[in-house]
Amino acid sequence: MMNPALLLANDILAKEYFIKAAFLYNFARLTEWPHNSFKSAIEPIRLCFMGEEPFDKALHTIRNKKVRGRPLIILYNVALYEAFRCKILFISQSEHNNIEPILGSLNQYPILTVSELPGFTQKGGHIRFFLTSSNTISLEVNLEAIKQANLQISSRILTLAKIISSAEAAKP
Repeated sequence: MMNPALLLANDILAKEYFIKAAFLYNFARLTEWPHNSFKSAIEPIRLCFMGEEPFDKALHTIRNKKVRGRPLIILYNVALYEAFRCKILFISQSEHNNIEPILGSLNQYPILTVSELPGFTQKGGHIRFFLTSSNTISLEVNLEAIKQANLQISSRILTLAKIISSAEAAKP
């Protein structure tokens, strides 16, 4: 018989990733990419995962959705050379040793980078999920890095986020 505390922890974790999957879908809906970053009006929005993907079944809730007439396609185990095709790139915790080279390679391209890694936004990542002391999911956003990537993110996302200023982002 499974430990009830372990079952509860697994249930909480599963719900956490369903919420994060909904956030990822809304990032696709509420982000503006430069018009020239799409080859056609029907080119899909690629939501890519680099490293071990922790979402499990939660991504089924957003699979086959459309965003402004474009199909949302989910790609897994994307290598850095493939990331340039992505519009949103979730960088998993398994990539923590490679975060600076990954972000350094992508930071001038219109690719919204998202992670759960501590310090992600300070290193130039765009959006970081984190749990508050009350175990709610919150966002940290590096607005300067988003602007550098020539992306525009809706104020609807920004009102939910802790904005990292340029000075904070520059701190080690």
